[in-house]
Amino acid sequence: MTDMADPLTEICSPEDLKIFERNYNEEMCKGVVSSKTQFEYACFLVRSKYPADIQRGVVLLEELYKRPDEIGKRDYIYYLAIGNARLKEYQIALNYLKGLLQVEPANRQVLELESCIKKRMEKDAIKGAAIAGGAILGLGALVGLGVALSKRH
Repeated sequence: MTDMADPLTEICSPEDLKIFERNYNEEMCKGVVSSKTQFEYACFLVRSKYPADIQRGVVLLEELYKRPDEIGKRDYIYYLAIGNARLKEYQIALNYLKGLLQVEPANRQVLELESCIKKRMEKDAIKGAAIAGGAILGLGALVGLGVALSKRH
């Protein structure tokens, strides 16, 4: 298996999403949605560029996971990890992967996703620190300006 693209940045096309959404809605209208249809639709939702779609995909995957007779739980957990990571719920995503790694410690796909999530967490932490640092500098400048202005009067 070659190195996969970062699954956290992979975006599905709106056209593909529409196809799976139509299949899902058609089955929903008939009263029964197959696990396969719900899973396919959820996989495309978690790879949407819109957070509301990603959240909907996570909900559909959680529903599938909770069904007692489901056999694809490993795939549900993997995509739940992707969906949660894309929503910046990194700890939840890592907990899902931890569960998978307890069963399959050498699963390369899971290990690569875990690595991608940890890199994203670091990047977001650095970005957050820079934003916080910038805000503190800005606040310091305003306080300094206020002190300077008050001394002039």
